[in-house]
Formats: sequence, C-alpha cells, structure tokens
Amino acid sequence: MDINETLKLKEIDQLDSAILQFSKNTLATKKICASLLVGVTTIILKLADNGLDFSIYVGSITIILIFWVIDSNSYFYQRKLRIRMTEIVNELKGSKLVINGYGMPLRKTEKASWLRAFLNSSQLFYLIGIGVTIAVLIIDKIGWI
Repeated sequence: MDINETLKLKEIDQLDSAILQFSKNTLATKKICASLLVGVTTIILKLADNGLDFSIYVGSITIILIFWVIDSNSYFYQRKLRIRMTEIVNELKGSKLVINGYGMPLRKTEKASWLRAFLNSSQLFYLIGIGVTIAVLIIDKIGWI
C-alpha cells in the first residue's frame, strides 16, 4: 500500500468520525427542540392565565421550524460527507485496493439536496410536531377543549 492509499484511508476514517458526530448532533437537536417546546409552552400557559393562547401555537410552530432547518442542515452535510467517502472508496477500488463498501452503500451518482435533507424520514419528528400543533389549534378553535 502506497502513501496515497494510506492517506485516503485516513481521510475516510476522519470523514466517518465527522458523520458520526453529525448523527449524534441530530439526536441532540431533537432532544433540545422537545425540551424547549415544553418549557416555552409552560411559560406561555402561565402568562396566559393557564389558558390556551394563540401565541402557544405560533411559538411552537416557530420553534419546530427553526430546529427542523437546523437538523436538515446537519443532515445535508452528513450526506455530503458520505458522498465524499464514496468517491474516495471508489478511487481506492480503482487502484485495486479491495474495500467491501466500507460500511456504506456505494452508488455511482448521488447528490446531496436541500429538499431531500428537509424531507427525509429522520425529519418526521418535526412534521408530526407541526401536525399535532395544528390539530390542537383546530380543536381549540372549534371549542372541543
């Protein structure tokens, strides 16, 4: 194995570590979002004399959207790093060094897109949060609460 192959393998290790960190950050982002939602909703309830106020819904949706964008950004760059890892592995495979996928699917062409980052299965948490908030708003305005 020559120095270029060794450097590429080290780069793969570094990219893998960065991807793992991004993955941990997305979970932490969801936890912070949920905690902030509970805290802000509690504060607004106290300020509104324990009644459902329209600001609860606006605040909740705003918080969810902000964290959704933050989490999507993290997912986007995670995909970009995976694409770079795939490129490196493909370069190494071309030099007769056998790496069995290096723990990732190898596709010929893959592009990271902001739309895919915003609308992927890991972002379902935020979509459900907005859905529940809107449902409670509608139920509140109908008068069922």
